[in-house]
Amino acid sequence: MKQKMLDQMADVTEAMYLQEHAKVKPVLDAEARVRGQLAKLDQQIKDSRELANSDHAMKALGADLLWQGWHSRTRRQLNMELAQITAQKLRAMDNLRKAFGRKHAVETMATQERQRVKKDRAQKLHNRLMNME
Repeated sequence: MKQKMLDQMADVTEAMYLQEHAKVKPVLDAEARVRGQLAKLDQQIKDSRELANSDHAMKALGADLLWQGWHSRTRRQLNMELAQITAQKLRAMDNLRKAFGRKHAVETMATQERQRVKKDRAQKLHNRLMNME
């Protein structure tokens, strides 16, 4: 394969890799957002337990039960969202790995071809010099 074609293929596979890489960032951002929401929810639960234990009026009105129900629904929703995002991330990372593999393979082929051509030129020059004597 000609060097020019290998270089063009390397450019194309680099572009494909960068495209796949760009697709991963929004998924990672979404995952971080949901994980942050879960952490915030955990902190709210911790804070509310302390408040509920000291506030008997809250228990008397049943606000603590309403809070627990909201907390459970919210946690379930966030966990489902996190599971979907994790599945997207796994697909995106798999595509990224494949794109990187292609990019690396083509770059390796291009490098090997450059080395082969260089070696052939050196060998031809050596042969010409040896034949001149």
